[in-house]
Amino acid sequence: MIDNKKISPLQFGLLVVVFTIGSAILLTPSGLASIAKQDAWIASLFGIGISIIIVILFSILARLYPSYNFAEYCEIIMGKWLGKIIAVSFVYFSFVGASSLLFDMGNFMVTQIMPETPIEIFNIVFALVILYGLRLGIEVIARTVEIFFPWIILLLLLLVIAVIPHIEMTKIQPIFEADLKTVFHGAIVYASIAGMPCVVFTMLIPLLHTQKKVGRNFVTANIIGGIVITIITFTSIGVLGADTTSRVTYPSYVLAKKISIADFLERIEVFVAIIWFITLFFKIILYFYASIIGTAQILGLTDYRPFLFPFGLLLVTHSLFMYPNTIYEAEFNNRVWVAFALTIGFLLPVLLLVISILRKKMKAILK
Repeated sequence: MIDNKKISPLQFGLLVVVFTIGSAILLTPSGLASIAKQDAWIASLFGIGISIIIVILFSILARLYPSYNFAEYCEIIMGKWLGKIIAVSFVYFSFVGASSLLFDMGNFMVTQIMPETPIEIFNIVFALVILYGLRLGIEVIARTVEIFFPWIILLLLLLVIAVIPHIEMTKIQPIFEADLKTVFHGAIVYASIAGMPCVVFTMLIPLLHTQKKVGRNFVTANIIGGIVITIITFTSIGVLGADTTSRVTYPSYVLAKKISIADFLERIEVFVAIIWFITLFFKIILYFYASIIGTAQILGLTDYRPFLFPFGLLLVTHSLFMYPNTIYEAEFNNRVWVAFALTIGFLLPVLLLVISILRKKMKAILK
């Protein structure tokens, strides 16, 4: 194991919740509404169910190989060279996830906050913060999430309480208008954002002080994050309507702009931005951590820190050139990313689990 730092089960659970929320509270309502319209929140609930199955799958693999991370048991199960090739695909998946979110952060800043500032500035500054965090180590990151988590919950509660009076139930109706195929499509898109990417936590499970009830903690934390996404999706549609939610890039941010309580509490969209920046930071750093630890593991190195700066340069560069425009990004997320996440975050773990079970049965028979 390359990283010998230790984190507690509570810290692990909080990281899962924040990772699950991640970019989803700002971006997912739009994507789901474009698919399932006013039934987007129902698709989100179905997506939570799919994500639970996927997270249980990760937990089973982790239980079979408690002292190894994903890249390591790829080699154990598939053999040294084939395992390394498979691990490369996992590393690339994690890297693409990190660079995609870094682009989202920069794009949000230049379109909503500071349009005259080049996106390169925001991406570089944010990447430097991420590199500094990883330089300190995953143990420091885990302690940091304990500090920020109560503030995330407090700001989310403030947003939801403030938006409740503005919800119009007529915009949610008719319920179940979308057919089952459409709802399932939306659920798969949800799972590709909040469920399948949780495969990166297979790189953290060996670092836990104790792995008792890790599966239960994993599932519970993912459900909590999913409930938050569902509530944000429901309120976005309830206030803005399905059509507006599907057309705007950041529906929950637009939603917060409309809130006005007694002509006193206004312009609380800054709270949404703060929540998003915090959760996005942790999601990018966990993606990036998985990619860099996986790379060091593949190369047989004992320290990942020498890779931080060159990988940071690649991260910024890739984030600036991977999407020509936001329309391309939307198509990528709905098509390419879903297939990519389904392959790495579901099909690959299933393959590893099946082969592992078959090999153990064969060994038992041969004995």
